[in-house]
Amino acid sequence: MTEKCPTCNRPWERGSHNPTSLMPADVIEEIERVGGRVFKGPYNVTLFGIRNDSTESDMWDDWIGALYQNDEGGWEMDLYPATTDPGEAWLKKGNASRGGTAVLCENIQFKGCWTLGLHQGKYPALVQHGNKVAVYRDGNLDDQIDASGENHWDYYGINCHRGSAHRLVSKVGLYSAGCQVVRDPAHFAAYLDLCRKAVESGYGEKFSYILLKWPFGAGE
Repeated sequence: MTEKCPTCNRPWERGSHNPTSLMPADVIEEIERVGGRVFKGPYNVTLFGIRNDSTESDMWDDWIGALYQNDEGGWEMDLYPATTDPGEAWLKKGNASRGGTAVLCENIQFKGCWTLGLHQGKYPALVQHGNKVAVYRDGNLDDQIDASGENHWDYYGINCHRGSAHRLVSKVGLYSAGCQVVRDPAHFAAYLDLCRKAVESGYGEKFSYILLKWPFGAGE
């Protein structure tokens, strides 16, 4: 019997389709299914990520996006290639003083965790000045991402930023030590513009974030 994707009910084979096939209603349903809140009102953005189920590191195989209503109340969604995992170099360093490299936990909405600011004091990004987030600790020093175990909550500097400022790099490398990183700088500029529009629209200066697992509902 052919296995079907729990999200879209099409025949499922690894790599046969990806989150670009999703509609806003699909992501809204999944956020609400795992207990998150979808914010309403024109340009009141709901920020989210989608983590691929692969454990391979250094791949731009995840997605970062935003849901929002337009001026007419219709739902729109922006979705960009990204990584939600640390790069291989950081995994192999292990961050022994913290018990392992940080891997952001899935299916938890981190309320008001990010504000507009500067990543490492260098360039505009979303920075973790608003609230705590939860991470797993991967400390076995291999090149595989271990997204499981005990949740650790704190201010870890888990920001949302871009990769290279000038080009599309092939591997994540040192660009993520646990941050949520958009690969294309032009995509990230558009993402920040949308966040600025939310602030200008009167929704406050803090942004919540939820990291979903792809495929939605698999193994549950």
